[in-house]
Amino acid sequence: MLAVLLLAVGGGALTWKLNHDAQVAAQVAAAEEAAQREAERLAAEKAAQQQRDNAERASRARSVSEIESSVEQMASKHIDNGMFDGPVIEVTCSPVNGGSTDNLTETTTVFECFVATEDNGDGTMSGYKYHATMNWTTGSFTYGFGAP
Repeated sequence: MLAVLLLAVGGGALTWKLNHDAQVAAQVAAAEEAAQREAERLAAEKAAQQQRDNAERASRARSVSEIESSVEQMASKHIDNGMFDGPVIEVTCSPVNGGSTDNLTETTTVFECFVATEDNGDGTMSGYKYHATMNWTTGSFTYGFGAP
């Protein structure tokens, strides 16, 4: 009888242990699956943000081209009005004071624009400085003659 009792108690303990181990394994598997889903969600969110950031950088690059075009038109009018000799050979605008079109936290960027009107024949050009300020929030810019 004692042997039967010990066998019953031992069998019950073994059954409990196996059930407990199975529950723990299921909890671990569920936690790992949840962690994997969260990692996949975060990776997808990061990829989507990177895609939005790349689109914004491309938009900013197009805006710089628009600024250069507007400065070129202004410089051509200045030439037509006799303010200085031309023609406009090239216009380039670059951020100043550590500004950047890649830093998406910047809401405005100030540009110094160089309007080349003379090729010096030695790889350099002479010309005039213009300036522009781009408001990235509104998508509008101002520009004018002279350094920023």
